[in-house]
Amino acid sequence: MKRLTPQPGEWIDRSQPVSFSFEGRTLRGYRGDTLTSALMASGVRTLGRSFKYHRRRGALSVANHDVNAVVQIRRAGRSVPNVRADLLPIAEGLEAFAVNTQGGLEKDRRRHLDRLSAFLPVGFYYKAFHSKHLFPRWERLFRDMAGLGEVDFSTPRVATPKRYEFADIAVIGAGPSGLAAAMAAADAGAEVVLVDENPRIGGSGTYALGSDAAGARRVADLIDAVTSHPRIRRFISTVAVGLYADHWLALDAPDRMLKLRVRAVIIAQGAFEQPAVFRNNDLPGVMLASGAQRLMRRYAVAPASRIGVLAANVHAYRAALDARAAGIEVPVMLDLRESPGPQSRLLAESLREQGVRVLNGAAVYAAHGGREGEIEAIELAERRAGAWQRSPGDAIAVDGLW
Repeated sequence: MKRLTPQPGEWIDRSQPVSFSFEGRTLRGYRGDTLTSALMASGVRTLGRSFKYHRRRGALSVANHDVNAVVQIRRAGRSVPNVRADLLPIAEGLEAFAVNTQGGLEKDRRRHLDRLSAFLPVGFYYKAFHSKHLFPRWERLFRDMAGLGEVDFSTPRVATPKRYEFADIAVIGAGPSGLAAAMAAADAGAEVVLVDENPRIGGSGTYALGSDAAGARRVADLIDAVTSHPRIRRFISTVAVGLYADHWLALDAPDRMLKLRVRAVIIAQGAFEQPAVFRNNDLPGVMLASGAQRLMRRYAVAPASRIGVLAANVHAYRAALDARAAGIEVPVMLDLRESPGPQSRLLAESLREQGVRVLNGAAVYAAHGGREGEIEAIELAERRAGAWQRSPGDAIAVDGLW
């Protein structure tokens, strides 16, 4: 297991182990784990295959911001396709399988398509096989090769309950900004509904801390204030899927559809971290810096033993500090900027004091995979030196702006 020591505010309950299976292999996690976090904790880094070339795919955002981890699940006699592993809570007896494979995830017979990628450019099938008479046959073949999960036609229809709700203000997103907005509105006398897709509130304030104990306390105090406020109702594990005329909201809750009518809507949904472009940036072990922080803080999982970090702003420095605080080696910190801002420079000094090599005006040129298709080295390039060098590392945390 790649579990860390207990983390402040972790989402898992270590007193309640859970058994589940992935690709026919029985594994264990804890109550509160998602399928992605439980697999990573068990040392499983390849979570799926790419849509077209069947390249290995691993955890990236750990927040459902990508499609690297999509599975078919079997539970209670039902088979459900295309379930997002980042959000799927593990449960006793859960069976999960990677989608879009032939012969299983590790021995996928279609993995050899990657070697033919030079001959299979975008849209090649329309140009090479387009024929009024023959294309329907080729189309069926390509649909099968590039499909996702399988629909089980024996699955019974499940009726979805619904309920109507009313409030003065709806706040979509329960990160620090959403919590502050909900508190301000409730203190002014409004009845507030707070909606978040995660099973707990707090958002980035619970994981993107940079080992800032004072910041963590402020967020914890805000969470306590929101939780105890009599005019704030919280809907967690709930997604706002539609905003319609006259502030009518459709909320997808775990057990029903909620139809919410409010006087005003506040959007506080946060931002999406972007990946960076370099050779082999899709290997298992390349993940967003925020994804690495979610694994460490929420699920007490070490993303790897040695993590290189690529920065485009100050947030990556906080991720590197979080990794060091968790006992994970950070061999190199690369900042794309020649002259980082004062806050980045201050955090860089903290990293240097911990033995981290910090380079400005540098980038990842390539990630190098081993025999198992996972990262074993990082090739970096310094702009001023005009030279390439290798650094050890079995993961890269990337912060390529928001």
